[in-house]
Amino acid sequence: MSVTGAETAAGLGSDLVDVAALPLDELDALPDTVLGDLLRRVVADALTPGAEPLAAFQSALELR
Repeated sequence: MSVTGAETAAGLGSDLVDVAALPLDELDALPDTVLGDLLRRVVADALTPGAEPLAAFQSALELR
C-alpha cells in the first residue's frame, strides 16, 4: 500500500492511497487506524450479501 501525491486535471493536489496490491487476507494485519478500519469495513460490506448501505447527512435544505 502506498500513498502518493498527484496532480489532477484541474491542477489541484490530491493524496491518493493505492491499495491495488494489498492482499485481502492481510486486512486483519493492518494497524488500527482510520484507514485500516475503513478498508476492513468496505471489504466486509462487499462480502456480506445481507448488508444494506447506509448513508447519513444533515441537509441545509428545509422541507415545508
